[in-house]
Amino acid sequence: MFATVLVPLDGSELAEAALPYAKPLAERTGAVLHLLRVVPIEASPDEAAEARAYLSRLSGQLGDRVQLSVRYGHPAAEIIDLAQELADPVITMTTHGRGGLGRWLYGSVADRVVRGAGVPVLLIRSGILAREPGTFRRVMVPLDGSALAEAALPYAAGLAKRFEAELHVVRVAETPEVYAVLGAHGTAAISADVIAEVTQQMVENAIAYLDEVAERLRGEGVRVESLVLEGLATEQLLAFERERQPDLVVMATHGRGGISRVIFGSVAERVLREGNTPVMLIRPPEGAEEG
Repeated sequence: MFATVLVPLDGSELAEAALPYAKPLAERTGAVLHLLRVVPIEASPDEAAEARAYLSRLSGQLGDRVQLSVRYGHPAAEIIDLAQELADPVITMTTHGRGGLGRWLYGSVADRVVRGAGVPVLLIRSGILAREPGTFRRVMVPLDGSALAEAALPYAAGLAKRFEAELHVVRVAETPEVYAVLGAHGTAAISADVIAEVTQQMVENAIAYLDEVAERLRGEGVRVESLVLEGLATEQLLAFERERQPDLVVMATHGRGGISRVIFGSVAERVLREGNTPVMLIRPPEGAEEG
């Protein structure tokens, strides 16, 4: 599943908040834990030595299978470059680092890493305390019926099995779209009964789809709960997250509609910004079909 858990650090406690997630993730998947510190290109040898000493101090608390790297350059670029050199990596990092809202702000380093790395990225909102650090008992994966969104499923299912967690597969039937589209034709042309029939069909299709997905996952030995919600996708996913309190959300950066529907910067971004749960973002492979 993963062979390397890469953790970029900048010397701050905010960035180190990723470690309680990275360590058990590496242990449960059998991966190597790789700590990275990026120093400015103009950094002196003493600064680089200090960065390595910092990583060495941290590694002493993290077990035997820890590798260290100090690289010169821009943080996002070096994180991406190192990820390409490592075997089957998952990047695990917080959305803020040194300077709080200044340096590793979501939309800056974390944003560039997600967009450019092409590998799974586990993002933890800085300042959000884990309910049980290192324990994933409930894993949530939002789906929308597309093959692009299903790119998250192998990762979510694999983590659920390794952590002996329950997997919640969730689909939102976006029924308000029906009212917006059909209602625009006027009540004389489109009756309330027709709108109700269309929305009911949407819900039934979503239930049938999730039932098929859940049956397939149970055949792989995964404990699964499926749930169809009605409403606007982001609001319903956030409400579900608040109510059920999963320990991890795994979702694709693209869903139905390719770059328009469930893209980093839209649903996935809001789930991370407004939720309280770490989010693992999966980029579908190049050439994947929407389905």
